[in-house]
Parts: sequence; C-alpha cells; structure tokens
Amino acid sequence: MKVRVAKNAGFCMGVRRAMDLVLNAARDRQPDEIIHTYGPLIHNNQVLEILERRGIRCSKDLTEAEEGGRIAIRAHGIPPQERKAIKDKGFKIINATCPRVGKVQGIIKKHSLKGYDIVIVGDDNHAEVIGLKGFANGRAYVLKTPEEVDRLPSMDKLLVVAQTTQDERAFKTIAGLLEERYPETIVYNTICDSTHNRQDEVRALCNEVDAMVVVGGRHSGNTKRLAEIAAATGISTFHIETEEELDRERLQDFETVGVTAGASTPHWLLRRVVHELESIQPRGVRPLGRNFEHYLRFFLQSNLYVAGGAGCLSYAAAVLQGIKPRLADFFITFFYVFAMHVLNRYADKASRFNYPSRAALYERYKFGFFLASLSGVSAALIIANAQSKSAFFALLAMTGLGLLYSVRIFPESWLKIVRVAKLKDIPASKTIFVAGGWSVVATLLPALREGNNLNVKAFFAFAAVFALVFLRSALFDIVDIQGDRLVGEETLPIVIGEKRTRRLLIYLVFGLAIAFVVAPFLGLATGFSYILLITCGYMGLSLFVHRRELLRPGSLRFETLVENSFYLSGGLAVLYQLVV
Repeated sequence: MKVRVAKNAGFCMGVRRAMDLVLNAARDRQPDEIIHTYGPLIHNNQVLEILERRGIRCSKDLTEAEEGGRIAIRAHGIPPQERKAIKDKGFKIINATCPRVGKVQGIIKKHSLKGYDIVIVGDDNHAEVIGLKGFANGRAYVLKTPEEVDRLPSMDKLLVVAQTTQDERAFKTIAGLLEERYPETIVYNTICDSTHNRQDEVRALCNEVDAMVVVGGRHSGNTKRLAEIAAATGISTFHIETEEELDRERLQDFETVGVTAGASTPHWLLRRVVHELESIQPRGVRPLGRNFEHYLRFFLQSNLYVAGGAGCLSYAAAVLQGIKPRLADFFITFFYVFAMHVLNRYADKASRFNYPSRAALYERYKFGFFLASLSGVSAALIIANAQSKSAFFALLAMTGLGLLYSVRIFPESWLKIVRVAKLKDIPASKTIFVAGGWSVVATLLPALREGNNLNVKAFFAFAAVFALVFLRSALFDIVDIQGDRLVGEETLPIVIGEKRTRRLLIYLVFGLAIAFVVAPFLGLATGFSYILLITCGYMGLSLFVHRRELLRPGSLRFETLVENSFYLSGGLAVLYQLVV
C-alpha cells in the first residue's frame, strides 16, 4: 500500500519541550525520587505508560502527590491559583507550559486588568482552556460553535482569543460574528502555527489519497479535530491510537492512504502505524516493485544490508591504503558487523519504538538470528586466523568488546565512582563505539594481514572510515531521538542537542572532504582519496535530504539512501582499480 505521511504529523514544539524537560528531570532524579506531572503530561496513553516506568507519575491533583518533590506543569498550562497551591505544598515546579500557551495567558491577563471581558473559542472542559480562564479574573466566556454567540450578555469591551489547537476556520467564523455584535472587540488569533499547518496539510492531503488515518489519543482535542476535518472532506477516515486498531480488512479497499497525527503522538508510534499500513496489500493491486521492496526491507531489517555496506567499505579502505583488496577482508567485516548488530539489537530497548517492524522480525525469529550471529562471529574469526595471527587476535579483542557493550561490567557498589554499569551507559557511546568497531575491522585488520604494516596510510584510512560511519550512525541517532529519550539512552543528539549534532555532521563532511584532497600530497593515501570526495558529497546530500525532510525519516527509502553511501564507496573503489 502507498502511504503518504503529513509533514507536520507528530509532536509539536510545546509537547516536545514538555517531554524533554520531564525526561531530563527523570535522568537526574535520585533513585528513590518520584517526579509527578500535574495531570497527564500529554493526551497519549502509550507515552504515559512509558513515563510511569521511568519514575514519572501522573497525579490528577495535589492530594495524590508526595509533598516536597518535583511536579511538572504540563504543556496545557494551569490557572495561577493552582500554581500558588503547588508552591504552598512545597513542590519544586518544572514549568513545561508551552510558550505559545503562556503567551495567550499573558494576553488575557493584560486585557482583563484593563476591564475587558474575555471570550475563549475552544472546549470548555479542556485543560488549556481551564488554565486560560484562570487569568481572566472571572470574566471569561467559552464558545465552541457560532450558535453560542447569541447567548452572550451585553459587554462594553471584548477580547477574543482561541485555544491554541482550535479549528482555524471555526475560530474566524465566531470572531467575525462577535465583531459584528460588539463594536469594541479586539481579536487575537492565538491558534499556533503547528495547528494551522497541520489542519491545512490534512485538507490538502485528503485530495490526494483514498482514505485518511489519524493517529492520536481519543482524549486529544487537536487529534479529534484533525479526524473531523478529514471526515468533512468526504473520504473514509480512521482515528486510531495504535497500529493494533487498524482495520486491515477495510483498508485493503484503498490503494493510497494518508497518515497524520496529533500534537501528542510520538514519532515512533506514528512509524509503527506507517510500517503496518505499508504491509497491507490492496485488493486487486500487484505493483511490479512489490517483491523488490519486500526483499529490500528484509535485508535492511535483518542487518544483512548494513553488513554488506560495511564489507564494501573495507574494500574501499584497502584501496585507499594501497593494499590489494581481498575477498577475505570483505567477509571478515561483513560477518563481524552483522553479528555485533544482531546481538546488540536484542539489548536495545529503544528498538521496539524506533524500528517496530525490525524488532518484531527479531522477536519472531529470535533463535535463527542468534544462531546466525554466532555463526557469523565464528566465520569471521576463522577467516581472520587464516590471514594472520595478529589479525585473528585483533578481531577476537574487538568481538569481546562488542559483546561486552550491553553487558553489566561494573557492580552496583561501583556506580558512585564510575557512574555507569555498562559500556552503553557512557554518553554518546553508541555512535562512537559503532564507528570505532567498524573502522578497526575494515581498515586495521587488512593492514595487519600485510605483515603488521600499520603505517600512516592505515591510520588515515582508519580516520576516514571512522568519520563516514560516525556520520551514518549520528544521522540515525537524530532520527531515533524520541525513542532513545523515552528509554533513557544518551546518544549524541541527546547529549549535545539535535542542532549541534547536525552542525557537527556538516563540519565533519567538509573536514573529511578537505582531508581527502590533501592526503595524497602528504603521502597519507593513494589517489583514490580524490574519488572518495564523491562519497563525501553523497553524505552531504543525505544530511540535506534529512534536514529538508525530502524523504520521511525512518522510512525504507531514507534508510536505503544513507546505507548506500558505503556501497557507493566500494563501487568507486572497483572502478578506480579498473581504470588506474
């Protein structure tokens, strides 16, 4: 099935900020400390269950919260009277109120002090509206439909604002009626840009698809409005909370389906729904590329495709050093990378959020993958031993480090000193360790095979491969940031931030390009270094595609685009040898 995903689907800025603040607090909390949220942090039951496991407890009111701890005010905001009550109880406040909601609160407070009556267009029982009314000094009216305008009393001065997630067309209709009835009316369109863009995008998308799937909590006002807007266009609309609610039987009637999500829906949940939809075969449609896509997805999800790319990179590294490439080097790297990725995948708690279909594949064929990974390690060691003893012992050491990555190596009593129980607990270790492991096996092992010839060319090739793999891993870490944060993993984008990580990757691409230009002049590499500028440009293109969201992050096409950089390097190495 063809799936079209709305660009603005998923967490909005306010919800993402609230999640980040609370998860940062959970990361820094004491072992016995419970962090409370004043009401559900967001309208998504799946996320709330995960937060509960991280020690973040939802308290409906102050009577349910333990005094003296920390309590987070959710993105919807609260009335000032409730904030005072929280402080009086001795809580430290984590203010996760969305800045745009805070701006509306300020507008209401300012005009109510000037004697204005306040009309809020929204849902009277919504948490955001309840908070907004608290700033109106008892002079607020809440309207949801144009028919309610006639019920208002006479007023001299009127301020009209909107709940930030309201339907913009409904707001403008109501505001127009109020301006006609009350001459001295000030209107502030306080619907946030995210809501505006989301609603416009849904209307446009409904003209291009056969059906619409809206993902989000049933209690989420903005999600319900998206479903209402889609249904109003006349196409079949499905409002679901998880992929398990998809009506596969009915969806088989459609060839192209659009997907959007509310502001409280995490990207990993959206990704699960998209993967499930893509697995549905429409009735009577047999696209020519269906089998190709199916096999490509399997090779990507099983890590065979990744391992093949690593093998190609080892071939390119040998040519860069001036070493004659051997098929043995390809298979050593292939088997090592495949085995390490498979074995560590089982210990990756974030995998079921970031790559749900891949996690399901591994769970379904657990024994088969486990046996294949052990066979891969054995095969790599046997081949390395046939090359040289030094290559064998180096690979054995790297295999040990790879297997220890997710294993507890420090006892509980040492945590006050070392602060980590596993190698994977070291901040940003995932990105660095993956790049380091690949680089040693793909560049230094072939050099050791050539009579322990670890010269400057070997170390330059190591640095170049490290940079390329680092670029690939860090880019995927940015894509996976929401799932990683939920389970407490500290990847590079979480440690230094998404913007700094993107900036670092751009600097790395330019730095690597400069290194490839000057390396032959300094005797650090062969002339193949110039050809690898093409790979640099390709990685830069991948960064551009991700930044502009030209391909959906986490999609089959995006993942293939990134992984193909290593196949490109191997192909260029083969052409270079044939020509030069």
